Amino acid sequence: MSEWVEVRVPRLGDDVATAVLVAWHVAEGDRVRDGDVLFEVETDKAVFEVEAEVDGVVIEVLAEPGARVSPDQVVARIRPEAA
Repeated sequence: MSEWVEVRVPRLGDDVATAVLVAWHVAEGDRVRDGDVLFEVETDKAVFEVEAEVDGVVIEVLAEPGARVSPDQVVARIRPEAA
Protein backbone atom coordinates (compact mmCIF):
# COMPACT_ATOMS: atom_id res chain seq x y z
CA MET A 1 0.00 0.00 0.00
CA SER A 2 1.34 3.47 -0.80
CA GLU A 3 2.48 5.92 1.85
CA TRP A 4 -0.53 8.18 1.21
CA VAL A 5 -3.65 8.54 -0.90
CA GLU A 6 -4.13 11.76 -2.84
CA VAL A 7 -7.51 13.42 -2.35
CA ARG A 8 -8.56 15.00 -5.65
CA VAL A 9 -11.34 17.33 -6.70
CA PRO A 10 -13.84 15.15 -8.57
CA ARG A 11 -15.08 15.88 -12.06
CA LEU A 12 -18.25 17.88 -11.46
CA GLY A 13 -19.62 17.94 -15.00
CA ASP A 14 -18.40 18.23 -18.56
CA ASP A 15 -18.55 22.03 -18.60
CA VAL A 16 -17.01 22.66 -15.14
CA ALA A 17 -13.41 23.90 -15.43
CA THR A 18 -13.05 25.28 -11.89
CA ALA A 19 -14.88 25.34 -8.59
CA VAL A 20 -14.39 27.10 -5.26
CA LEU A 21 -13.33 25.08 -2.24
CA VAL A 22 -15.95 26.29 0.23
CA ALA A 23 -15.03 24.57 3.49
CA TRP A 24 -13.05 21.75 5.04
CA HIS A 25 -14.84 19.39 7.45
CA VAL A 26 -11.51 17.90 8.59
CA ALA A 27 -8.06 19.20 9.53
CA GLU A 28 -4.53 17.82 9.36
CA GLY A 29 -4.18 15.07 11.95
CA ASP A 30 -7.86 14.10 11.90
CA ARG A 31 -8.77 10.43 11.54
CA VAL A 32 -11.33 9.80 8.76
CA ARG A 33 -13.38 6.82 7.65
CA ASP A 34 -14.37 5.85 4.13
CA GLY A 35 -17.48 7.92 3.35
CA ASP A 36 -16.76 10.79 5.76
CA VAL A 37 -17.26 14.24 4.19
CA LEU A 38 -13.86 15.89 3.76
CA PHE A 39 -14.72 19.19 2.06
CA GLU A 40 -17.27 21.08 -0.03
CA VAL A 41 -16.77 22.64 -3.45
CA GLU A 42 -19.12 25.03 -5.20
CA THR A 43 -19.71 25.53 -8.91
CA ASP A 44 -21.98 28.12 -10.45
CA LYS A 45 -24.78 25.52 -10.23
CA ALA A 46 -24.41 23.62 -6.95
CA VAL A 47 -22.41 22.77 -3.82
CA PHE A 48 -20.91 19.28 -3.69
CA GLU A 49 -19.66 17.32 -0.68
CA VAL A 50 -16.53 15.26 -1.33
CA GLU A 51 -16.07 12.11 0.75
CA ALA A 52 -13.04 10.13 1.86
CA GLU A 53 -12.41 6.97 -0.12
CA VAL A 54 -10.22 5.30 2.53
CA ASP A 55 -9.89 5.00 6.29
CA GLY A 56 -6.86 6.89 7.56
CA VAL A 57 -5.35 10.12 8.89
CA VAL A 58 -5.31 13.44 7.04
CA ILE A 59 -1.60 14.24 6.77
CA GLU A 60 -1.70 17.31 4.54
CA VAL A 61 -4.24 19.89 3.36
CA LEU A 62 -3.09 21.62 0.16
CA ALA A 63 -5.89 24.11 -0.61
CA GLU A 64 -7.48 26.72 1.62
CA PRO A 65 -11.19 27.65 1.74
CA GLY A 66 -11.92 30.20 -0.97
CA ALA A 67 -9.34 28.77 -3.37
CA ARG A 68 -10.25 28.08 -6.98
CA VAL A 69 -9.66 24.40 -7.70
CA SER A 70 -9.79 22.32 -10.87
CA PRO A 71 -11.13 18.84 -11.47
CA ASP A 72 -8.50 16.21 -10.60
CA GLN A 73 -6.43 18.72 -8.57
CA VAL A 74 -4.85 17.20 -5.44
CA VAL A 75 -6.16 19.10 -2.39
CA ALA A 76 -5.13 16.78 0.47
CA ARG A 77 -3.33 13.58 1.36
CA ILE A 78 -4.48 10.78 3.65
CA ARG A 79 -2.23 8.13 5.20
CA PRO A 80 -4.31 4.96 4.90
CA GLU A 81 -4.78 2.66 7.88
CA ALA A 82 -3.87 -0.99 7.42
CA ALA A 83 -6.91 -3.21 7.09
